[in-house]
Amino acid sequence: MNLKKEFRLKHIVLSLLSSALMLSILGLLSHVKTNLHKTVGDIVLSLNMQTATANAVTSVVTFFRGIDTVGEVTVLFLATTGIALMLSSTQRTYKKVVHQESFILDIGSKMLLNVIVLFGVYVIVHGHLSPGGGFQGGVVIATAFLLLFLANPNMKLKHSILTLGESLSGAAYVLIAIISLFKINILLGNFLPHPVSQIGELVSGGIIPIIYIIVGIKVGSEMSVIVEYFVKEDYLKEVPHA
Repeated sequence: MNLKKEFRLKHIVLSLLSSALMLSILGLLSHVKTNLHKTVGDIVLSLNMQTATANAVTSVVTFFRGIDTVGEVTVLFLATTGIALMLSSTQRTYKKVVHQESFILDIGSKMLLNVIVLFGVYVIVHGHLSPGGGFQGGVVIATAFLLLFLANPNMKLKHSILTLGESLSGAAYVLIAIISLFKINILLGNFLPHPVSQIGELVSGGIIPIIYIIVGIKVGSEMSVIVEYFVKEDYLKEVPHA
């Protein structure tokens, strides 16, 4: 009998909480409906003309909160460095695991490589026009190399090229921030010409598409290195010390 009362009590409390939640959501929706002119989205869209980009999210990420994007790029760099130090700090000797390569998987991954990289480049270049950008496009490109590693774990990336691309993109990002700060007194400000009449065109948005290309190169390089580190860790067997 006590169990039935306890079950009913819990059922009643759950029903009351659900009803309160539904009423709160309905009240919030009615408030938003009667105050559409006060939403954050409308404010962002009204300020979007300052960057002359068709994608309002891009304006926020690269202009209104550009300093946060600097922090995100820095966190990714520190994560890559930390993973490299973690996997190389311990003194271990590895030997390659015998891996039977699949002819179909090998050919298929190489055929898809160009398609995936091309799509990643498209996402980066059109970041100021449609959803996407440097972070998303860079991760897409890294997945192409992940596919190659799954097909052939013994493959090696050219770290010299990746390091060069990551270093140059990072330096370019800092240089743009400094130039914009001195030129228009705004960190990562859009100091290149960006007429509003060109919104929606591929060549538009001033410095913002260039920033996204730089971020895409940096993210793609670092994520590819992270992928290689973890794949090698899985496919390499530690040799026990005598």
